[in-house]
Amino acid sequence: MRVKTPHKMDADELRRIESLAQMPKRPSINDAAEYARSSGATLIGSTPLASPGPNKSGNSSDSNEDGSEPQVKLLKRATEEDVYELRSKVRVKKRYQEDGVPKSNLSDVRFKDAQSLLDGEESAQNPFRGFYVLFWLGVAVRSLNSIVNYYLEYGFSSQIVEILARDLIWIGLTDLAMYLCTYFVFAVHYLVKRGVISWDKSGWIFVSLFELWFVMFFMAYAQSKNYPWVGKIFLFLHSLVLLMKMHSYAFYNGYLWNIHYELTFSENALKKNTFEPHVEELLQKSIKFCKFEISSQSKSTEFPRNITLKNFFTYTMFPTVVYQIDYPRTERVRFRYLTSKICAVFGVIMLMVVLAQHSMYPIAMRAIALRELPLLERVWYYPKLLLDLVPPFLLMYILVFYLIWDAILNAIAELTCFGDREFYGPWWNCVSWDEFARLWNVPVHKFLLRHVYHSSISAFNCSKGTATVLTFLISSIVHELSMYVLFNKLRGYLLLLQMFQLPLAALSKTKWMREKKTLGNVIFWFGIATGPSLMCTLYLTF
Repeated sequence: MRVKTPHKMDADELRRIESLAQMPKRPSINDAAEYARSSGATLIGSTPLASPGPNKSGNSSDSNEDGSEPQVKLLKRATEEDVYELRSKVRVKKRYQEDGVPKSNLSDVRFKDAQSLLDGEESAQNPFRGFYVLFWLGVAVRSLNSIVNYYLEYGFSSQIVEILARDLIWIGLTDLAMYLCTYFVFAVHYLVKRGVISWDKSGWIFVSLFELWFVMFFMAYAQSKNYPWVGKIFLFLHSLVLLMKMHSYAFYNGYLWNIHYELTFSENALKKNTFEPHVEELLQKSIKFCKFEISSQSKSTEFPRNITLKNFFTYTMFPTVVYQIDYPRTERVRFRYLTSKICAVFGVIMLMVVLAQHSMYPIAMRAIALRELPLLERVWYYPKLLLDLVPPFLLMYILVFYLIWDAILNAIAELTCFGDREFYGPWWNCVSWDEFARLWNVPVHKFLLRHVYHSSISAFNCSKGTATVLTFLISSIVHELSMYVLFNKLRGYLLLLQMFQLPLAALSKTKWMREKKTLGNVIFWFGIATGPSLMCTLYLTF
């Protein structure tokens, strides 16, 4: 019986295989052809790489004389599929630090026990704490004055309250339907766990198509039901939150499925003991990294035992849009703290209603009335309209920030014993727009960092600059879609102004601006003060 022996590769062939294995994207036919021309034969791999196909004579080119499967197969030319399987199943990427310690690809986002800035002990001891108290006292007095004056003039009637109350039950039911739809991604991974489908071949396709359908369907559904603008924007923004939750859960576990497949493949291949020392070393490195990557995700629940209904439900309740198996938790619910946050939610909503009714609604009606005028007259009246809207809109902007990122998220975190309360940073001290993007909305920043910025670098081999532009572009498109939901028109004002933050961020990093922190903060606050008002009046008037 004639048995095939492992192919002896020279140094050039070994370097070529390793370079193909390190390629960040799928090799092309030209890569495979170049390898075939340079080597004359032989991509080496074990039987699990691909099933050998019949040759032109009808016989398998890799069969032994006794008909048994060979332990090592030799291919006459390197095809695209074989090179891709070698790259995807035995990855020799930059997985190790210089000291030889494995480096996790999921180390970009970390959760830790932390308090929100306005809740922490440092905030209570801050020498500027009195200004924080003065701010809320001033807002309360101003709101009380507005309530009294409005009641004396109009009574209890309020257009804003009527808008908020319209179709409230149907909006709630639609929101519940959106939430229930998120369990689709859990179902996909449960089927992968049971071996019904493969994540690599079909699972990620199902999830990607479902995510696209999810956003488009519910945005169109809210539009078709003619919900009030408050209901439509709430459903749209919550659909984005649920979309990010689904995407993070699906592709985090999808990445670990690929690591799990690679570990199984490498261990089975190494047991055959038919490879040259260089290939065995690659397999051993693969096994070491895969075990490290899986074990480093959780100390209590090893993947894939986290694919359970309880784990997914708990994740959907947490105030985060980035999935991981374990999160820092608190020991108990502090009911006094929870009550204070719930009171803050309803109190701030009342302040926002008063502000919107008394100071913003009349200006919005004036802006809509300007649509009937010729363009030149609208341009003439527009600056006065903008100046009138800046003060109340700036206050509304701050109230929205406090309502969502401090009151609501901290209330949810306390109720679910979620330990990481770093929902925002000291964005009010920002001197550049890229710094603001990191500190204003930390949960979304973490999502974009992992699933857009780093994913575009690893999946598409983008440079850091290109990945930054892509991240800003996607964020700008989503913000522009929110303007479409609000105003039923696509103008691109917000998209253009948000993309304009990129050159402003580059300007802030110049040597001249780096030394002028106060000027940078003044420019930042000027943008915060005028930007929202500018957007609102542009979409209402033009």
